[in-house]
Amino acid sequence: MLKGMDNLTERELLHWIRESVKTRSNIFSRGYQGHVYLYDAKGKRLILKAPTGRGLARLIRLAMLRNEYRVYSRLSEVRAVPRCYGLLDGRYLVLEFIDGVPIRRARITDRDVFFEALLNLIKELHRAGVAHTDLKKKDNLLVVEGRTPYVIDFGVGIIRKPGFAPLNRYLYNLARKFDFNAWVKLKYDGKYENMADEDRAYFNRTVVEKVSRWIKDTYLRVKEIF
Repeated sequence: MLKGMDNLTERELLHWIRESVKTRSNIFSRGYQGHVYLYDAKGKRLILKAPTGRGLARLIRLAMLRNEYRVYSRLSEVRAVPRCYGLLDGRYLVLEFIDGVPIRRARITDRDVFFEALLNLIKELHRAGVAHTDLKKKDNLLVVEGRTPYVIDFGVGIIRKPGFAPLNRYLYNLARKFDFNAWVKLKYDGKYENMADEDRAYFNRTVVEKVSRWIKDTYLRVKEIF
C-alpha cells in the first residue's frame, strides 16, 4: 500500500511503471538494483526503482530493493533522506524525487557548514539503527541548493537488529566505520594529511578498506609499468 499519493492511484502508477519498463522509457539513471525511473505528472515527481536482469541476478537486485524499502521504513523520521511511499506490487520502490546535484558535480557554498550537516545526518542514521555502507560512492550524496546534504540509495544499507545477533552487530559496526571514513574522505577529498585533529576520531580505516586500497594501488603501479 502506497502512502501520501493523493490524486495518483496505485493502479495508475503500476500501469505507468510497467509501460516504462516495457518500452525502456523514462529512465533517469541506472544503479546496483536496476533501472531508476522518473515519474513527472499530476504535479508529482517520483523516483521508481525496478530490478533488471533475469534469474539469480534479478533475484539479488529484488532482494536489494526490498532491503532498501526496509531501511527507509526505519528512516521515516530522519530528515535529508527521500521520503519512501512504499513498495509497489512488491517489486517497485517508490521514492520522493530530490532535486539535488551529486556531490561530484556540485558547488558547495560553505564546505564547513555542509560537512558538519552531513556528519550530523550520518549520526542521525546511526541513531535510527541504519548504516549506509556506500557513502564513498559520490552519486549517493546529493547537494541541495548548494548547502544541504541528502543521502540516497540504501540498497546495501545495514539495519541493526535487536537482541542477540553477533554477525549482524559486527557487520553493522563495520558499516558505521565505513560511513565515518567516507565522510572524512569526502570532506578532505582523499587528502588525509590535511585532516584536522578534531576529525581524526571519525577516521578508522578498516581491514577491508586497507586491502581494497592496496589492490587499487598495486593495479595502478602495474598499469604504469606496462
